[in-house]
Amino acid sequence: MTPSASFLDSEFAAVPLSQVERELSQSMKAASATGDAPVIQARMSNLVIYCAGNEQAEKIAAQIPAIVAAHPARVLLLVAGAGSDGAAITTGIRVQGQGSESTRVYCEEVVLRAAEGSVDRLPFAVRSLLIGDLPTNVWWTAVEPPALAGPFLYDLSEQAQQLIYDSTGWLEPPRAVAATAPWLERFDRDVTQGHWRAASDLNWRRLKYWRRLLSQAVDPASAPGAIDSITEVLVEHGPHAVVQAWGLVGWLASCLGWRVQTARLQPNVEISWEVNAQHGRLRVRIRRLAEGPPEVRQVRIACTLDGKPGALQCSIQNEGLLAIVPEGVPAAARTVAFQRPSVAELVSRQLSDREPDPIFRQSMEVAQVFAQSLLR
Repeated sequence: MTPSASFLDSEFAAVPLSQVERELSQSMKAASATGDAPVIQARMSNLVIYCAGNEQAEKIAAQIPAIVAAHPARVLLLVAGAGSDGAAITTGIRVQGQGSESTRVYCEEVVLRAAEGSVDRLPFAVRSLLIGDLPTNVWWTAVEPPALAGPFLYDLSEQAQQLIYDSTGWLEPPRAVAATAPWLERFDRDVTQGHWRAASDLNWRRLKYWRRLLSQAVDPASAPGAIDSITEVLVEHGPHAVVQAWGLVGWLASCLGWRVQTARLQPNVEISWEVNAQHGRLRVRIRRLAEGPPEVRQVRIACTLDGKPGALQCSIQNEGLLAIVPEGVPAAARTVAFQRPSVAELVSRQLSDREPDPIFRQSMEVAQVFAQSLLR
């Protein structure tokens, strides 16, 4: 037995799938009978988490308490390829309480482990455990892009109002980015039910501070003429963060109306494009750093400042500040407090934000065009 399987076995009490609801109810009654503090059962949504294997499930299970502390939910943790050979799907439950001694808030968690040949049955098992009058969120933690996941993810998210994913570490980035924009269009609009739903990339939330500071830096009020004189944009990122950098480029290109002309790819080194802007042609580069955290680390925009050739250089400083420093002119740096939220914090915030983000969608549509230029 692997250490991760042992963790799941020790944390979740094994029960038959048909008895999950009864056992959860019994566990909640048992919690109410202990101590004098009132017991509160909290449910704001259904949270379905898909994990590709035991190792990933162990990491995610450790983050669930922090997530439900901010957004109480019924949690269904799905583990693919981890069930026993003798059963298609094995299940376990746990009821965890959080809070002070005077008041305890309890949330229900169910783990469903499917053997290799039974993974396709997970969506049907999930449907029987969803609380019908609550919104459903699906958190896709697999490294496989949702756009390339096929019918399984379609079945799993059929009743969901939101799908959360993380593009960090995606393989074949040009192919993945090219497929994402049309998939977002299909997912956001559920034509069978006629209602809107949304898909969200955690990397888009990570870029919030970058987008805010870059918007301020190139604003005509603070840097007159900068936008109309850009000659090059360089985005540097740590390993596994190329799609995050790509999302930032897509956002810039969407805001400024850039059109791709040529593209060049040096695998694991650099991606570059020649693009047309209103003022002429410029170069856009995404460069991979040899080491460091999987995130955007620096953005340099070469442009004219105060009538002289210069640049705006935005980078993480002291791990607590994001600063943009003008080059070539005597001007003070502009800074903003920079936070690096955990995955649990990102997910818990996103769970309450189920509206489609048009700016994200537009940025990914432009990123798709950049990706297609490489695939051609």
